[in-house]
Amino acid sequence: MKLPRQAMARQPQIKECNMVSMRSVQDSNGSHSSWLPEDTSELRRYLQGADTVALLPTVAHLTRDPSVLRKEWKPAFYYGNPISGLPQDEEDKIRDFCAEKLIEFVRSGKPVPSQRSYDEVRAFCQWMMPEVHEGYTGMLIEELVCDKHDPREPRWKLDSKSGAVAPHVLIIGAGESGLLLGYRLKQAGVPFTIIEKNPGVGGTWFENDYPGCRVDANSFFYSYAFARNIWEEYYSQAPDLRKYFARIAEETGLYENIVLNAEVTACVWDEQAAKWKVEYRQGDTIQLIESEFVTSAVGQLNRPSLPNIKGRELFAGPAFHSARWDHNVDLTGKRVAVIGIGASAIQIIPQVAKVAERVTVLCRSMPWLVPTPLIHEHVSEGMKWALQNIPSYALWLRATLALPGAYGMLDWVVVDPDYPPTERSVSALNDQVRAVITAWIEERIADRPDLRDLLIPSSPFAAKRITRDNGSFIETLKRDNVVVNRTPIQEIEEGGIVFTDGSREDYDVIIYATGFHASRFLMPMKVLGEDSRDLHAVWDGDDARAYLGMTVPHFPNLFILYGPNTNQAVHGGSAIMWTEFSVKYVLDAVHQMTLQGFRSLSVKQDVFETYSDRIDEAGALRTWGFSDVSSWYKNSKGRSTQNFPFSSYELWWRTHQVDLSDYELTY
Repeated sequence: MKLPRQAMARQPQIKECNMVSMRSVQDSNGSHSSWLPEDTSELRRYLQGADTVALLPTVAHLTRDPSVLRKEWKPAFYYGNPISGLPQDEEDKIRDFCAEKLIEFVRSGKPVPSQRSYDEVRAFCQWMMPEVHEGYTGMLIEELVCDKHDPREPRWKLDSKSGAVAPHVLIIGAGESGLLLGYRLKQAGVPFTIIEKNPGVGGTWFENDYPGCRVDANSFFYSYAFARNIWEEYYSQAPDLRKYFARIAEETGLYENIVLNAEVTACVWDEQAAKWKVEYRQGDTIQLIESEFVTSAVGQLNRPSLPNIKGRELFAGPAFHSARWDHNVDLTGKRVAVIGIGASAIQIIPQVAKVAERVTVLCRSMPWLVPTPLIHEHVSEGMKWALQNIPSYALWLRATLALPGAYGMLDWVVVDPDYPPTERSVSALNDQVRAVITAWIEERIADRPDLRDLLIPSSPFAAKRITRDNGSFIETLKRDNVVVNRTPIQEIEEGGIVFTDGSREDYDVIIYATGFHASRFLMPMKVLGEDSRDLHAVWDGDDARAYLGMTVPHFPNLFILYGPNTNQAVHGGSAIMWTEFSVKYVLDAVHQMTLQGFRSLSVKQDVFETYSDRIDEAGALRTWGFSDVSSWYKNSKGRSTQNFPFSSYELWWRTHQVDLSDYELTY
């Protein structure tokens, strides 16, 4: 995907508008939301709050007129996010055009289309991103849940009439992936149990409640396609995400299948019974449950990692990890050390700096900051009105985010051996991205050139996890009470920290924003497969591998969601969309078992090894594999166990159904 320089410099304009009375509109399918103002001028005023990039395909859908998607109105992109990129007078022209079309549609009495056709979605893709592979049309169709028609809903259901014996599925974790799998199993009539170690659902959004914690994917995409939501902010904060996932669990009846405050400690495969025996701790008691299938939905970022620093236990003041935030500690007027400068730290530091006497940021190398104007913006009342009242607007808003999100930034991080690649950049396009972001940063530090070495990484773009900023983090670093110390830490003492250059600083509080044991999948659970094989021994601790990120030889009927090499951060897509891919695969495995009567399936060794080799070969030709920069993308051996180095289209296609020839089956 090419990087449009002009679009990069332009920011989307969101306007506020007042709410006025509306009248109901009826269609042949019954009533839907009231949305048409009394006259054309009112509607034009309402549409000032609507995003024209989403408004145009909405009108094309309602009127069934693809000519609405004019070439001259094709959107531009700002780091993967679609914007109109048009002058204000042209935007006004679009809104006037759409207002007339909407009024014509309502007066025609035609019903709101209850489906979206393949040709319609294809025309949208060709208008928005003509360079995208044709196959993305099919992927996008699955994202567009229209009139309660969910393309990903299982087309089969086990019940008393089917005569099939349904295997039981045990799900470990009630975060976004565990809830999604549970919902799909419930739709299919498959019995399941979810074991969750926390007292509530939401996974990482339940555990992380530090100040400023928010998602870094647009919330209108980072949500279930079957449960779109009108968010308060474009990039929602943790409390709103917790409420969303709790509401999903409540409305879908999942709570009756969830065991809270229960932590799985061991999974042991019983070959004779062809079942997993799962042990979990609930309070002071140990419980045992048997299940034909076990699916890990614990994710990659759930076990906080504390640095191995001499004397860490000696510090006398409060010290805690960002994922275990101590809300009893008042940071007002305190001298605070924040160790680390990843995604969490970039959200935390501006909040702490507002109240602390001094904040010292202790770090080595910065990640690249991706300019994101909407990162802290509230959704305007006009946008909310459009979402609530214009039929299918929410559907096409999601489409405008899902298509570029699925396509992502993979082109930007592929190593070109002929470039030649260096620690500065790995290709001409990668260097172009570096130049544009560097210019954006330099514009904001013209008054503080001393910050240049910190804010402009020496590594290629996306060699480590990219982060988002609208300039507020950069401004925080300019505050008088914020300092950055890049000198390595030698040890921690009772009252402060000693550095390798012999200097010492006193602190009242230490905050560890040092990430998670990302490469130690499924820890600390004991997982024993065939012949008592220990999964963590097979993985040699942190060298996890899995076919399609989900299955491992000799561990039958065990599936992993958000497993090894399924991280999609570089693609810019939504973790929820990628979870849908894996969940569909797991559902098909369960379905195949009921249809064909086999007791277990275990991926073949040669299939697993061929896939693993291909992942490693491609990973070495991506920025994170090429660069020497330290990153949680890599394990202790320097191999990436995190990122998927291919297109999201490939994973979508390969997880559509289980190819039983890839597996050893037992009957």
